Amino acid sequence: MSSYVMINGHILPEMQAQLPALDRGFLYGDCIYEVFSAKNGIIIDFEYHLERLRRSALIHEIPVPWSNEIIRFDIDHMLSLESPDYASIRLVISRGIGGPLVPTEKLEPQRYLYVKAVPFPTYLPDTDGIKLKTKRHPALQRDDVAKTNNYLSTVSNSLHAAKEGFDDLLWMSPDGELIECGAANIFFLSREGDLVEIATPPLASGILPGVTRARIIELLTLAQIPVTERQVTIEELPRFDEAFVSSSIRLLRPVSLIDKHRLHTTRKNAVFWHIHRLYNSWLTQQLTAAVADDSKH
Repeated sequence: MSSYVMINGHILPEMQAQLPALDRGFLYGDCIYEVFSAKNGIIIDFEYHLERLRRSALIHEIPVPWSNEIIRFDIDHMLSLESPDYASIRLVISRGIGGPLVPTEKLEPQRYLYVKAVPFPTYLPDTDGIKLKTKRHPALQRDDVAKTNNYLSTVSNSLHAAKEGFDDLLWMSPDGELIECGAANIFFLSREGDLVEIATPPLASGILPGVTRARIIELLTLAQIPVTERQVTIEELPRFDEAFVSSSIRLLRPVSLIDKHRLHTTRKNAVFWHIHRLYNSWLTQQLTAAVADDSKH
C-alpha cells in the first residue's frame, strides 16, 4: 500500500509531505494524538476514540475545532485511497506553529493524519505469546493521562529490552505496582480450580484509559464474568497463570513471559482464549452491522 499523509485536509504521498519546522509538536512535543484501527474500511470504536481525543485536548488545553463529522470524513477519505484490509490510523493535533515554549498568543492548531496498512492480528494457541520486561517508570503520573507524543522513555527502554530478548515493556511504579505496557494495557488472570480472577490495573494507577481495555471490561461484565480493576504488584506475579495485553491495533495478545515468570496464556485450555473469542464475536457483529447500515444508504 502506498502511504499517504493528510496535512490540514490536504493529501500528499508520504515522501512528499513536509512538516513545518516550527510546529510545536515537533519542537516541544506540544501535541496530542489518537490511534484508531479500521477493518475493511470500518473504524473500530470510533466514538470512544474521539471522546478520548477530546479529553486529551481538554487536559492540555489544545483546541480541536474540527467536528467529529469532519474527522470521520477525513479518515474515510484516506481509507478509500487504497482500501486496506486492516489499517492503523494516527491523528495528531498540534497546538500550532511557532511561538516561545509557553505561547503568549493564540495559535492555529494543526492536524496531521496518517493511515498505514498493517497485518490483522491473528493469534493461535501454543504460538504468538509475547515476552515482557518490567521496568520502573521514570516519571509516573497519577492524574488524568492524555495521549501525547512523549514516548522517549518508552522507545529507549524498549530498545534495551529488545536486546535482552523481550518484546515489550511492562512499566512498574517505584513501589512495585505493575501499571501498563509501552503502548498497551494489561490484564492478569489466576486460576484455582473453577475459580478465575481477572485483574487489570485501575485508571488511578496512572494508566492510559485504553479504548480496547474499556471494551473488554464491558464485554466481560455483560457476560457476567467478574473482572476487577485493582492494584497488582510485582510480588503477586508468581500467582498469575495468564496475562494478555490490549490495544487498538494489536487488539488482544497473549503474554507468555514476564521477566522470568512463565505464563500459560497460549495453552489451548487457557481462559484467555474464551476472552479472545468473546471480543472477536463482538467485533464481527459490529463489522456486520456497519456493512448492513451502509447498504441502507
